[in-house]
Amino acid sequence: MKHSPNLFVLAVVAVVVLCAVVYRSVRAAASARDSAETVSAAGSAAHPEAALAASERDHPRPGASRPPQAIEPVRPEAQDPVVKDPRTDLEVRAEDERQWRDYMAGVTAAFRQQSVDAAWSSATASAVQSALATDSDLRPLARGVECRSRTCRVAITDDGSGKLGKALPLFAQQVGQALPSMVAERIEEPGGGAMMILYLSRPDSALALPR
Repeated sequence: MKHSPNLFVLAVVAVVVLCAVVYRSVRAAASARDSAETVSAAGSAAHPEAALAASERDHPRPGASRPPQAIEPVRPEAQDPVVKDPRTDLEVRAEDERQWRDYMAGVTAAFRQQSVDAAWSSATASAVQSALATDSDLRPLARGVECRSRTCRVAITDDGSGKLGKALPLFAQQVGQALPSMVAERIEEPGGGAMMILYLSRPDSALALPR
């Protein structure tokens, strides 16, 4: 069977046209890709910091730390509430005074229970009286000195002039070597005025202060 020359020519022309179409499509795709890469490179060159930041964000270097995350603040309702003392200032002072009176009642009872060391009490009472006599402000205010085995009780009138408060530190310094521990209590007298009672103790039997 013989083929017509015209059919052979048409087939060749169709193949050539098809190849031309395919070639143009491939060139167009390659040109579009090259253009996109050129634009991307130009943007990176114009803004290198932004390109570097974007690159490190998407592909962090080994060992590089990420930006810290924002910490959500603690809401006020999540904090522990402050516990307030329900008592008033007057109630607190009244309670402190009551505890101090109880403590001083114990100090007085402990002093009364002490036995009397004749030698120590006599020598120590003389030293305390000498210290009172050498102070012109304390000498007229002294009302009595009583020493037992470890503690001396000294009564001094508080006339409200302020002299007693100024003279007591010097008096405590004068007798401090023999009687280093001192506790004082101010007692109001029924007829008016006040009395300051001092309890002075030996170093080996210092009176404990209230907590």
